[in-house]
Amino acid sequence: MEKRSLLSLLIFAHFTNDIYNFILPPLLVVMKYKFDISYFEGGMLVALYLLVSGLAQTPVARFSEKHGVQKQALLIGFLGMALTMVYFAFSSNFPDFLVGSLLLGLSLAPYHPQGIGAISVAFDSKERGSAVGLHQFGGNVGMFAAPLIVAALFSVVKLTWSEAMLVITIPALIAVIFIAALFQAPKQAISDEPKEKSNKWRLALLSPIILLALAYALNAVSTRAFSSFTPSYLDSVTSNLGLSEGLTSFVIASGMIAFPLGGYISDKLGRKSVIIVSYGLAGLFFLLYSLIGGVLALPLLFAAFFFGYIGSAPALAYASELGKNGRANSSVAVVFGAGTIGNAIGPFMVGPLIDFMGFIPAFRIMAIFAIMAAIPIILIEGHKRKALFSGEQA
Repeated sequence: MEKRSLLSLLIFAHFTNDIYNFILPPLLVVMKYKFDISYFEGGMLVALYLLVSGLAQTPVARFSEKHGVQKQALLIGFLGMALTMVYFAFSSNFPDFLVGSLLLGLSLAPYHPQGIGAISVAFDSKERGSAVGLHQFGGNVGMFAAPLIVAALFSVVKLTWSEAMLVITIPALIAVIFIAALFQAPKQAISDEPKEKSNKWRLALLSPIILLALAYALNAVSTRAFSSFTPSYLDSVTSNLGLSEGLTSFVIASGMIAFPLGGYISDKLGRKSVIIVSYGLAGLFFLLYSLIGGVLALPLLFAAFFFGYIGSAPALAYASELGKNGRANSSVAVVFGAGTIGNAIGPFMVGPLIDFMGFIPAFRIMAIFAIMAAIPIILIEGHKRKALFSGEQA
């Protein structure tokens, strides 16, 4: 499959995937009113699907690489998303929603390692960051769309809970059709380098991945803590569901610029420096917003998400470059899986903190994790991009 066509297909697939990856946070506002779901319970629902997704990504990626079933994994994932929404349509209490969250996490696990891994194989190092950034742009548009979809279905069209959930199955079913018809996974070339068996080799390979994964996870803790409860916080301030969801989409939309920009800059200036600067500035702006709060300070929150998102494409491109011997998907899965676990930790922590002390004090605590995210990257020793894929120049 020609690489530009592959990228276009995966941008659309990522858009669809991340509608479901971010659909639950805006739904928490509706769940609170219709089913009396507390912020603690809402945090558990968001944390569960993200934790399950994060833990499942690496074994799913390794299995699909080993058996060559990347396409089948993608199809199962999108079908699972549609079926999860059908399950939610007939759910009305917290235990039912917990089961739905578990199903959603399993359904989300296949996409990112397959999608980013395929792009990393198809594009060489001079284009990889930009390609991953455009792919991340597609996902961000999906995240941007999720609150607007919720607002439209409940505030404008005024569907019932069950009707809305059934409508939300449509994007996943469309993705199944396109992937089944068009997707062809590019083949990863196996390096000719001999496989060393020493512990030093393993530490040299794994240490940068571990530090990168830790940084990605710390940034994710803050980013998802804020994004998961921004709709609920703004609803508490404005008492307007449509406005709160729209304002949430505004701050999430920062990624439409940040994701492709971060990938492009990292192709020119290097992965590590871009990640360090972006994570450091994200921590600063999350802290500033948590000290002020309110609707008028939303530009600060926009800036926090913008810089947090800029580091994403460079981090994932960097992860793929650390993968050797046909293991780009697995390396991406380790880093993205760690980030997804960080995504789970954020809502799990901030939900009960909000119940205990309120939104703004809870947000201040979560900003600390963003401030710490740049530290592991600083500790990574200089890594020279190598010719990890066939036909690529060092």
